[in-house]
Amino acid sequence: MPTFREFMHVAEVTLNDKTSTKRMEQIISIMRKYHVTQGLDPQKAIQVLEALGPTYVKIGQMASTRSDILPKAYCDAFSKLHADVTPLSFETVQACLDEAYGQPWQNIFSSINRNPLGSASIAQVHKATLLDGSVVAVKVRRPGIVKEMAEDITLIKHVLALAEFAVTSHESMLLSIQNLVDELARTTAEELDFTVELNNLVRFYDINKNQPGVTSPIPYPRYSNESVLVMEYMQGMPIDDKEALSKAGVNLDKLAQRLVQNFVYQVLDCGFFHADPHPGNLIVRKGSAVLKGNGDAPQQAGTKDGWQLVWIDLGMTGSLSANERVLVSKLFHAVATSNAFELKEGVLALSTTDGQVDHGKLLADMDRLLGQYAHADLGEINVGDVFGEIIEVLRTQNLIMKPTITMLMRGVMTLEGVLADIAPSVSVLRIVSVHVVREEFSAKSIKGHVVEALTSSAESVEALTKLPSKVSNTLDMLDRGELKVNGDLAVSDKALGTLYTICGWLALALISVGLFLGSSILCTTNMEPRILEVPILGVLGYVGAFVLGVYVIWCVFQSRHRLHNKLDLDQ
Repeated sequence: MPTFREFMHVAEVTLNDKTSTKRMEQIISIMRKYHVTQGLDPQKAIQVLEALGPTYVKIGQMASTRSDILPKAYCDAFSKLHADVTPLSFETVQACLDEAYGQPWQNIFSSINRNPLGSASIAQVHKATLLDGSVVAVKVRRPGIVKEMAEDITLIKHVLALAEFAVTSHESMLLSIQNLVDELARTTAEELDFTVELNNLVRFYDINKNQPGVTSPIPYPRYSNESVLVMEYMQGMPIDDKEALSKAGVNLDKLAQRLVQNFVYQVLDCGFFHADPHPGNLIVRKGSAVLKGNGDAPQQAGTKDGWQLVWIDLGMTGSLSANERVLVSKLFHAVATSNAFELKEGVLALSTTDGQVDHGKLLADMDRLLGQYAHADLGEINVGDVFGEIIEVLRTQNLIMKPTITMLMRGVMTLEGVLADIAPSVSVLRIVSVHVVREEFSAKSIKGHVVEALTSSAESVEALTKLPSKVSNTLDMLDRGELKVNGDLAVSDKALGTLYTICGWLALALISVGLFLGSSILCTTNMEPRILEVPILGVLGYVGAFVLGVYVIWCVFQSRHRLHNKLDLDQ
């Protein structure tokens, strides 16, 4: 039966949902168009999501990182989702800018190109020139998109609330989907508020300002707000345009190494990383000796080889705490050294449990997984594939990887796809291993290890001095009978089932014996009614005892057969 809390949750969501009927009609129409009831495959699912609109495209993009919910084929397909739509008219863009600034856009820009650089479901980007002559890219939020996506999320929550109210099975799946929708609501709110991406740009530019050969667009906070984002206009060659890069004299292997080294630096050193490193978000441009700041951001030095790797579109980023960075480093190190125990401990620390975990089986699965790569060179190991297999193992152990970690894994998979195209010889795992080893022998790490060793030694000495008194106290308590030992004996379900089965047979055997003895006693009496001078009740007792006895004997022979064939006794 649904609980009162579930009933109130449905009522609350229903009262907040004002547009479900009209939107549901649109959704049903799209479902019929694509014959969803006849089955779905990854490609058809992509078409349906794109037809449903930006909210559902966003769901697909987020679900691509959730291998704990969807099969790998769907995750791979959803990672390629894009949300290109018909561009807004230039008049609409002008009206949006005037509303956002509270004044004519001409007071800020000297010109704006009429043709957009790109048009997506949430925003549209135009090249423009500020009054001081700076060439910038202006990202303008589509009008009405905030309301549209909020209504879609409310509708999804309504459907989930009704499902939770009506369905008693698959509760864990509903919980996972609910968590995904909650994450969608949070990330959508951040993506629709351009001040979040502005802060990402500022932070990302700051952490890379001293990284040679790497940069990102300079943000312009004074001209940006929640619906308009202004940043430096970046022009260059796409990182996957190998022909253009080769003609320009770019060394693809060095470029790929710079890309991986910078990504590893973002993840392990800074804990703030670009979570969507696909080719569309990476360009290569000719750098200058010094890039001048605009007053909102610091200056950044150029590169020795004259080429810069440019990260663009900071709408999707990930953050790791200091502890999570250490654990992620251990994951990479465990894969590189085939250390199953270290991999298991790292995975457990970076996951949340949704049920019982078989630690022995988990360790065995990790050891088996790493055994597949035991004799492979580091350059031959695809980290994305390893992480994908790890997630498959977690699905069988009631473990769910934290969203930020799955986002990181998806980013690594995307990055390896880029490397496979431009420089197959470059290995993510090899570069990570070098980075981890270098950090282990850095002055900061050595100092930390020394402090940790001294602290552990001091604690050990202190514990050793207290050991005699603790042993003496324990013996005194034992002598006075004050010492108690509590034990928790765990018995497997199969063992309990077998025990219950044996007890059942024993009970039936005792009942059979009781019926036989009772019937024998009745037969010595003159109880009526009688058949052939024997009380009928005694006869029925004999029959019952015989049937139960035969059944017990049959069960014993069946159990002997099951044991002989190594089957469960309680089947």
